[in-house]
Amino acid sequence: MRTSFRFTALAALFLAAACDDNPGFVGDRLDAPEDLSASYAWVFEGFTSSGQPVGYPAVDLTWYPPASWNYEPFRVYGRRPGDSGYSLIATVTSCTENGCTYRDRNVQPNTSYTYYVATTDEEYDEEAPSTSTTAYVAPSNTPAAPRMGTAVGLDSAVYLRWEDGGNGANIGRYRVYLTRINDRADYLYPAGESDGNGYVDLSARNGAVYGYRVAAVDTLGRVSALSAEVTAVPRPDRTSELVYALSDNAAQSGFRFDVQGRTGRIVSGTAGDAHWRLERDANGWRMVPLNGARIADAGRTTALACGPGAGPECVAVTRAPASGFVNTPVALSPESSYVIAFTGNTGATHYGVVRVQLLGSDQQNRSLMVFDWSLQLVPNEPRLDRR
Repeated sequence: MRTSFRFTALAALFLAAACDDNPGFVGDRLDAPEDLSASYAWVFEGFTSSGQPVGYPAVDLTWYPPASWNYEPFRVYGRRPGDSGYSLIATVTSCTENGCTYRDRNVQPNTSYTYYVATTDEEYDEEAPSTSTTAYVAPSNTPAAPRMGTAVGLDSAVYLRWEDGGNGANIGRYRVYLTRINDRADYLYPAGESDGNGYVDLSARNGAVYGYRVAAVDTLGRVSALSAEVTAVPRPDRTSELVYALSDNAAQSGFRFDVQGRTGRIVSGTAGDAHWRLERDANGWRMVPLNGARIADAGRTTALACGPGAGPECVAVTRAPASGFVNTPVALSPESSYVIAFTGNTGATHYGVVRVQLLGSDQQNRSLMVFDWSLQLVPNEPRLDRR
């Protein structure tokens, strides 16, 4: 139980004068708040319809109640530029033993503000002040928007790449936003964040068109405008499939792209639904198109798709060619890719890619090919791994 007492008129007059320039009055019933700190914050509220950031500067104050705290409120005092003393700006009653916070929104960019906080006994109008602290509110400049690179469609994933817009070391992270799914372009959903210049969206699904925009966040929390939109179409793929030459194992010499099953499978080289088969004779290795399929030689590649971790030397087929397809056998070479155009179940054209890893033989001396493949599920869509 605290002992009550009354102040003399002389003491009250002294205290009133002391409060003009001094952080409060230290009463004998109260202890001061501890570890007061103030930090600049930029409060992000969203984007305009044109992709410009909306937000405002603020100062965040944090402190701890004293060990003797008995749930007294705290008064927050601030001194703004041009003020001769401190002014009461808030009373905080929602503290816990784990700490207290207050956000001052009445601040201007490129300006310093000084604060102190006082434990308060409102019954006796006593205060025990903390030491003061100062925060600088940074200019309202926002960082430059990222320069979008490519969006690579992978198997049930999209890999995004971009470049910094010229901000250098001032960037702390990037925010990635989903902006469209197929023809719906009214999305602006936070997809995730990255501290580098790339991001993999593992929530994407094969057979849909996804759009993305990215914003930079600098080390002070200020957010840039949104980048330009990029789109990608995830599609199924597989690596290290094995098919035999027709003359050595006819039952496993053909391959069929299955749009409905969203996959591909090894079939007989004489099957009525096969899209191509492997042949080898004295004239070499050949891919033979079947049942209306056509083949275009895309040349040497280093990968099926240039996904995460791929360097600038990565070469992949990114788009089906507009011409060059044939319905006659095509000679095969290791580390080369071939685009197959075929008619799907709905009568529309679909595209697939086959990349040859190895042309060789097994322990029984049967000729075989190890290959990777990808399949575009979206009809009449020439993009095979990125825009």
